[in-house]
Amino acid sequence: MQDPLNQRINHILSHSPAIIYAGRVDEPFNLTFISDNLTSRFGFDTKVCLHNPDFWRDLIHPDDVECVFNDYARISANGFHKHEYRLRKVDGGYLWVLDELRLVRDASGRPLEVIGSWLDITDRKETEEALKLSEKLFRVFFQTNPVATIITSTDGVVHMVNPAFTEHTDFTADEVVGRTSQELGFWRFPKDRERMVSAIQTFGFIDNLESQFYGKGGRPMTCLVSSRAVDFGGEVRILSIVQDVTEQRKAEAALLKLDQAKTTFISTAAHELRTPLIAIVGYSELLENEAGLPLEEDLKQEYLSIIQSNAEILNRLVDDLLDIGRIQIGRSLGIELKEAQLGDVVEKVVGSLSVKNESHEITVVHNNPLPERFLFDPGRITQLLYNLLSNAIKYSPRGGPIEVQTSTGPESVCVAIVDQGQGMSPEQVDNVFDRFYRGEDADAKTHGLGLGMGIVKQIIEDHGGEIVVKSRLGEGTTVTFTLPLKPERE
Repeated sequence: MQDPLNQRINHILSHSPAIIYAGRVDEPFNLTFISDNLTSRFGFDTKVCLHNPDFWRDLIHPDDVECVFNDYARISANGFHKHEYRLRKVDGGYLWVLDELRLVRDASGRPLEVIGSWLDITDRKETEEALKLSEKLFRVFFQTNPVATIITSTDGVVHMVNPAFTEHTDFTADEVVGRTSQELGFWRFPKDRERMVSAIQTFGFIDNLESQFYGKGGRPMTCLVSSRAVDFGGEVRILSIVQDVTEQRKAEAALLKLDQAKTTFISTAAHELRTPLIAIVGYSELLENEAGLPLEEDLKQEYLSIIQSNAEILNRLVDDLLDIGRIQIGRSLGIELKEAQLGDVVEKVVGSLSVKNESHEITVVHNNPLPERFLFDPGRITQLLYNLLSNAIKYSPRGGPIEVQTSTGPESVCVAIVDQGQGMSPEQVDNVFDRFYRGEDADAKTHGLGLGMGIVKQIIEDHGGEIVVKSRLGEGTTVTFTLPLKPERE
């Protein structure tokens, strides 16, 4: 059984990007050790390679053999050497490798063995060959490449940028060519550039270095940088492809946020559903056990009222869950347009909530007469108004006035719910219609699943209207929505 240290070493070697080997320093230069990742890179069994003294020589591309063995003689003088050549895979194809080898001597200075590594540099060599193939071809590629591409010197002076680079950064070529990236302030963190240059100096390339950049005017960008050292006009240049992933990272962050919100939602939903259920079950048991404990008629009516009230809460919660399920799969909420009086719907909802909330004065102000009747879904608008007014009450914990303002225009009716409550931050306003979003502070003693505003928005969109939220912390919130007077029938 292999000891843990050897297991760890073998694990590291097998997953290393470089193949590690050891070999003899004299003819036939056969290998005495090679890491297991030879199999994943080249397809050969390591046992075959160690048992065949000519294995390494046989793998070298015929055109590279002479150069490799001429170079190999230098290691005796320098003790270290690196060179590039092609090695054959088991399928007959070839990979370019960067071979770095070091001579190990004993205490008396006699050569013992060579230890080295093969690093696959095929991508870099192919890029270099493509650039050498034709300057004209390169320029066509450079100019038409849809990914931002930039060529700089090792000290950061910009020599060329392609149109995609100017499009993504908003800098013109004249504004950047001849200046250093440091002067232009491209790199938000200069150490990222230092990492890139160091990797290129060491390995000749770097792939997918995620860095923060600034476009023109200080616009923040998140980019993946892949760079190669290339021979450009006889001088070493850094060719970098810069992929803008700003929106992708924002989307990933949004998905993570949604996932976290869902987790919180599950916990909150369990609590919100359990609360009315406990009340219903508890008071039902009291009524059921009335034979053993007679109740006054007034008390029975009070218990029944509590049961009914909690059943209504439970019913609304279930309706919200069903509605959000429809929204999530891209379905409308199925509005039923009927000719009705909006004023009657408003008064009914306001009257119902006013009875239950004595600390809030809810008033209705009609800036001009509402139309006698027009097409909308009275049930859905009742649900919408209940949600909006409940929020206004919920987030005005100290009480205070709440106003429902209406106005009628040539093509639509406008309704605004105005409260003087705790208000919202700009971030909360931006997220208020997100599913599962609950905008209250962590210590606020408020309840809800965070579904109401998403449903409200869908109801308005299904009617062909618009909804806008304006709010400031400590100054209250105004939610305004419109309903078209002549909605398009489905």
